[in-house]
Amino acid sequence: LCLHVPSLLPPSFIPMDLASTVQAAAVAGIGLLYQGSSHRLMTEFLLNEIGRQPMKDQNSNDREGFALVCGLALGIVNLEKGTSTVSGLEDLRIEERLHRYISGRTDGGSEFHGRKEGFDGSGSGSNQGEMDRNSRIYEVNSLNRDITAPGATLALGLMYIKSHNVSIASSLQLPETHFSLDYIRPDLLALRVVSRSLILWNDIEPTSEWIDFQIPSIVKNSLHLMKRAAARAMAMSDVEQIDDDQTNAERDDEVKKEITDFDPQAVRQANAFIIAGACFSLGLKYAGSANRVAASAIIERALWFLELRDNKDTVTLTQRPDNSTLITCLCTAAISLAMVMAGTGDLDSFRLFRALRWKCDDGTLYGTHMAFGAAIGLLFLGGGKCTLGSRPEDVAMLIAAFYPHFPILSSDNQYHLQALRHLYVLAVHERILEAVDVDSNEKVCIPIELSLANSQEPVQASTPFLVANDSEFVELRSKSDRYYPIVINATDWNTRGNLMTLFVKQKAGHLSYLQDPNGLRSLSMQTGSADRESFLKSINLFSNDAMLKSFAKYFCFSSFDDDESFERFCSDIAHECMTEEKSEILPMYLKIIRLIESKGPKRISIENIWDAKLLRTYTDTRERFVEKSAALLNLVNRKSTALLCERIDDSFDIGDSTVLSLAHEDAEKWWDNDPSLAAFLVWSEVPIKCCMV
Repeated sequence: LCLHVPSLLPPSFIPMDLASTVQAAAVAGIGLLYQGSSHRLMTEFLLNEIGRQPMKDQNSNDREGFALVCGLALGIVNLEKGTSTVSGLEDLRIEERLHRYISGRTDGGSEFHGRKEGFDGSGSGSNQGEMDRNSRIYEVNSLNRDITAPGATLALGLMYIKSHNVSIASSLQLPETHFSLDYIRPDLLALRVVSRSLILWNDIEPTSEWIDFQIPSIVKNSLHLMKRAAARAMAMSDVEQIDDDQTNAERDDEVKKEITDFDPQAVRQANAFIIAGACFSLGLKYAGSANRVAASAIIERALWFLELRDNKDTVTLTQRPDNSTLITCLCTAAISLAMVMAGTGDLDSFRLFRALRWKCDDGTLYGTHMAFGAAIGLLFLGGGKCTLGSRPEDVAMLIAAFYPHFPILSSDNQYHLQALRHLYVLAVHERILEAVDVDSNEKVCIPIELSLANSQEPVQASTPFLVANDSEFVELRSKSDRYYPIVINATDWNTRGNLMTLFVKQKAGHLSYLQDPNGLRSLSMQTGSADRESFLKSINLFSNDAMLKSFAKYFCFSSFDDDESFERFCSDIAHECMTEEKSEILPMYLKIIRLIESKGPKRISIENIWDAKLLRTYTDTRERFVEKSAALLNLVNRKSTALLCERIDDSFDIGDSTVLSLAHEDAEKWWDNDPSLAAFLVWSEVPIKCCMV
């Protein structure tokens, strides 16, 4: 970066011809590199570069843009430092020198210029050779406030952002007299409003009254006099508020005398730029917040600018500034609204932007198209997944990107380096809250409920949901009967960058809201289906389990008529496993079916008898504690267990005499004669030791 900034090169270094845009881009890179570090060398360098004397002729066309970039870089290097910046940098007198850059006064000029020349570099005044002198611009012992004021104003605001330093803010006070108003360029008034708002951050209110409060009384009174004169010219008696004893001639003479005391065009321009600066301040503070109150206040001013542009009545023309000023303020209001509603896709804002950009003629400049296009792009930022941040570093990037001075051509870098327009991406944050199904790994839409910190009424929304920067949510709850409920603490959403993803699990027998918006197909599935084709289709639709699909395909339907009861039993099992999400129990059901279908006691082994006895004990125990275990999953239904027990009881053909005769026989003798007797004894819970006495 230093290779592209002549002021940072040693005197012995071979001079290079570098375009002013390249130098400005390098300075911007230095600001980003040393962001928030309050680096002494870079602070002194940037402070000197703001008021640097013009050098070569080919680099003198973009002096305003270079000085602005130096001021922005100085503010970024000392971002939010405020009074802490003074520690170790007292001798630089940063605030004093910035104030001189803003006001243009040369009090104590020898000390100031001595400091400026004290920085060692090829761009300093003492080392400037004859070949490097500018032949078109000659500035000695004076400051060109039109060049230094924009960058110095924004640097002061960024250094003391959110500090509420009243002393620093008072140095950016707007003029209160017509004499001082004539000595300040109108667009600098907007920058003063922005910087004052950055310093007095918490004093910004999202209301039209706050915007009106920024306008000095001298401007308000002058506009009121101008509107009264226009209304009298149109014979509008409803706006006259003059004593009845005065004659019309006396009133006309009085109004003419009052109006001739100031420059009407200067008042119109000052009023327009101050309102635009206030709208830009609202956009910076409430960037990405989707604050409806702030958006309404900005929309009201944007519509007022639109009326000034399109309406031609006398009263409107009285307030209308020149066309360049009006278009700049209108573009600034549009950008401010887009910053507030960034990523929301708000339809009201979108309609306004379409109305603003509808007028396209030969007088519409490139900067106007760029501003309205950028506003629409911000409104749908990231496809509705991203929004803008409002942290100090985000505010600095937004000021650099949406600086309220728009170019005439795409190559116009005189007042602002157009490459900085892309820095808005550094203020973009992905604040989308999405829900993902854990089974299908697909994004789903579910209704959610968000609890506010200072409100008893929760906010009803649905995913995907764009969470605003200044959200006051404390808790999130899912409100869907198709997914299992979740509750998440949301108190840290305002401080985090990217939000976490909600992982949800869909209940069995239900479809997603995209597949079944009204829930009709999910409800119909609860009753089951008797048709083979529709049943298999429902299984494939509601379940992704391969085991369940195979079971339904090969066990629930067959081509034999004598298997109707078996198929119906398997269909009930498949429906139960799908609705209760227990496809893992299918192997157990298959074993139960095999035991039920087995004929004779010799087909049932002692191991199977123990398994059946364990299943019977589980079922009986669960029924005794049904109130406590009602919410638990029922592994095997009671009907299947009862049918299994009935089949096992019928499979034994052993009488009481056989059991009683065991007491008079040898154990090995009856085991060899009838192996099924042991299975009967285990199933009937007859103690073996007693039988062998």
